Amino acid sequence: MKQNKYLFLAIKPEFANKILAKEKTIELRKVRPNIKEGDYIIIYASSPVKGVVGFGRIKKIIDTSPYEMWRIYSSQLGIDKIRYDNYFLDRKKAIGIEIESIRTIQPMITLEAIKGIDISFTPPQGYRYVSNSQILQLLQTIVSKLDV
Repeated sequence: MKQNKYLFLAIKPEFANKILAKEKTIELRKVRPNIKEGDYIIIYASSPVKGVVGFGRIKKIIDTSPYEMWRIYSSQLGIDKIRYDNYFLDRKKAIGIEIESIRTIQPMITLEAIKGIDISFTPPQGYRYVSNSQILQLLQTIVSKLDV
């Protein structure tokens, strides 16, 4: 039985908030990560927030041209046409990661808390994969610090 992957995505806070509010259901990328439907996405809001703010499940991977991505999915992208065109300038492919089952993490898991578990951790510029054991270790450490 193959395990699901966990994709740790660094996303600008503006877009991370739109994903959590379900105003943006497709995260855009220039390069296709090695993921499949059913894998998980961990949403890390980049600077100035610097924390894991939510997670969800990958519903679908869309691999098409920038023109077709905008034509078909523009209402789900959470970005205006000017910024979209600038992002995909001179690109032949647009990758969309459709996210479902979005959950907000409250309070967020700060970069400081993550570094408390793994001092060598650095948030990705775009994305990175994390393992089940890394997630379990992080969750166990956070739960142990809660006032329950």
